[in-house]
Amino acid sequence: MLNNNKSQSLVKVALSLLILVMSGCANSKNSDESSTVAPIASSASVFIEDDGLFDEEDDDDLFSDDSPIELEPQTEISDPFYYFNKAMFHVNDKLYFWILRPTALGYKAITPQFFRVGVANFFHNITMPIRFTNSLMQGDIGSTGTELGRFAVNSTVGLLGFMDPAAHYLDWQPNNQDMGLTLGKYGIGNGPYVVWPVFGPSTLRDSVGRSTDYFLSPLTYLQPDKLSITVQAVDKVNATYFSLGDYEAFKQAYIDPYERMKEFYIEHRAERVAEE
Repeated sequence: MLNNNKSQSLVKVALSLLILVMSGCANSKNSDESSTVAPIASSASVFIEDDGLFDEEDDDDLFSDDSPIELEPQTEISDPFYYFNKAMFHVNDKLYFWILRPTALGYKAITPQFFRVGVANFFHNITMPIRFTNSLMQGDIGSTGTELGRFAVNSTVGLLGFMDPAAHYLDWQPNNQDMGLTLGKYGIGNGPYVVWPVFGPSTLRDSVGRSTDYFLSPLTYLQPDKLSITVQAVDKVNATYFSLGDYEAFKQAYIDPYERMKEFYIEHRAERVAEE
């Protein structure tokens, strides 16, 4: 009987030791996993914080909402040129990171903020015929009159459009319409999705609209042609400065940026067409 009790005690001690050893191994494993994950999370946060592209107070992250897009049946995406579009998406990606972004950062370094804002105001003012014509074609008499009034005030009091007193003092806000939106309000659908080099995402309808707007812009008729190209290049670089960081954040946020860009563009244009 004594031997049996001794044997049972030894078994209990052995089991207790086994449990202690196993729990120690488990704690060690959890500890190792924590020490492995922590540096990864830390390095990721440092990478994002050190980017330095989101320091401007007026920068907005357009792509922070990762909620899935629910497209209406009429906005179903047709992408028959998928392989061409995917190739052009990568071309534009390299164009941005190799040329536009470095140029915009250099431009930012040598020009003051008020100058960049003034240039943006100037180009917006001089392309008034695009917004005026499309507002008129949409039957929006109020916006048509506002565009005329804005152009008159900003071209004179606003020093050729470098300032925007019409918005700041008269509260005459621009109505940014284009021919693609006008065609959409006439009931014309998107047609196939297409990505153009330099110009980026579009649709067949918006491509036709962009071509029409091109002939409505006074910048098209600058002579010689080299001057027109140079001026439009300055406009592109200046506009790129104001969106620095958006594309970088977009690429970091989505596994398949091509598909997300396509959905984002179609949804955005559908919302603009639906606006009253």
